[in-house]
Amino acid sequence: MQFSKFRSGVPRTARPPGRFPGLRQLLFAHSLSQAGFVVLNLAMPLLAATSLRATPFQVSLVSASQTVAFLLIGLPVGVWVDRMRKRPTMIVADLVRAAVLTAVPVLWMLDALTVTHVCAVAFVVGLATVFFDVADQSYLPHLVGSKGLVTANSRLVVVDQTAAVAGPGVAGLIVQAITAPLAVVVSAFAYVGSALCVARIEDRRPEAVDRGPREPLGRSVLRGVRYLWDHPVLRWLVACSTTMTFCWSMGYGMLLVLLAQDLGVSAVTIGLLFTAGGVGGLCATMLVRPIVERLGDGRAVVLSVTLTAPCTLLAGLAESGARLAFVVCAQFAFAAGLVVYNVAQVSYRQRTVPTNLLGRVNATVRFFAWGARPLGMLLGGVLAEFHGARSAVWAGAVGTALASLWLLCSPLRGMRVLARPSSDSDSSVTKEVL
Repeated sequence: MQFSKFRSGVPRTARPPGRFPGLRQLLFAHSLSQAGFVVLNLAMPLLAATSLRATPFQVSLVSASQTVAFLLIGLPVGVWVDRMRKRPTMIVADLVRAAVLTAVPVLWMLDALTVTHVCAVAFVVGLATVFFDVADQSYLPHLVGSKGLVTANSRLVVVDQTAAVAGPGVAGLIVQAITAPLAVVVSAFAYVGSALCVARIEDRRPEAVDRGPREPLGRSVLRGVRYLWDHPVLRWLVACSTTMTFCWSMGYGMLLVLLAQDLGVSAVTIGLLFTAGGVGGLCATMLVRPIVERLGDGRAVVLSVTLTAPCTLLAGLAESGARLAFVVCAQFAFAAGLVVYNVAQVSYRQRTVPTNLLGRVNATVRFFAWGARPLGMLLGGVLAEFHGARSAVWAGAVGTALASLWLLCSPLRGMRVLARPSSDSDSSVTKEVL
């Protein structure tokens, strides 16, 4: 495959691109959806670990249930989303998530809530989240165009990190003051608000929908997988993302168990500690555009992982008292690096992949990167059962720190700019997979 030559880095913009119709509503929807996810990410495992007194492995099952849908249906969802209008898909997904979550407080008030119920609710919410996330990423290029992607993704990351800052703290306060099931209600309301915001988007142009002949699902899925596998840049990015997600999930889930059960840290304090990641990410959003423009997206991707992923090793040093600051440092640094990494590589993917394959490629990336999350959490739970939660935290941190080897041992190491296939080459690749 030939690469087009760039004289300089990512095109510089003296000021943000013009206003994009509907982007503000999408930002509000994205922020509410992310807030709901962040609250659930802490409230559901805490509900199992405290109110239900679950074992470490049972806690890992709850955490894994939240994202296992990416592994089970992540690939076909890309095909389905390519064939559907994205905006209605997001609305329905939000409403399904809100409706299902109401079962948790109802069962809790009836004194019938079990770990099995929590896992089932988390699984259904995860199914709807797969549809929402794939449709969300595939809808953004339609809304802002290729030239507005870095700016739009930077703004989306701002709202992501704002939710990450507020979410754990709010969830911790609610769990501490009113019990964990009511933190789930907060997420349900957030998803309803997200659906309303998406419904208010004024879209004056018809969405790009794959209207081609309906071929067998397996063959259609394979197109997205083959495109990703044959792409000389994207495949390395996916390998790095998958490794980081798998390993950090292994340690992250058991870090909560270490703090809540082994060290006796209160829910409020745990929420505040986990807020550090959101603060780090929010700080990084202020610098991500100039970093990407000055270094080039290639260097930004490699350096963001290489310099910050090893900081996760600090989490293994956590103890009661002042040494809880190690958790703060680990979360802050890693989240800041992830913001730069994600903005650069997601924007590159959105402007590089052909529109008729974007849903499938996004779904394939989510299948590997997010599908690794429940597997990592389950492995962390097994390690914690036999060797203790701290050992699982250490194992996850070591693996996360080594994830940068995928980039350092790949052609990306020497790229100032993530190369985009030339028009001729791009056409040939598209024809090959089509």
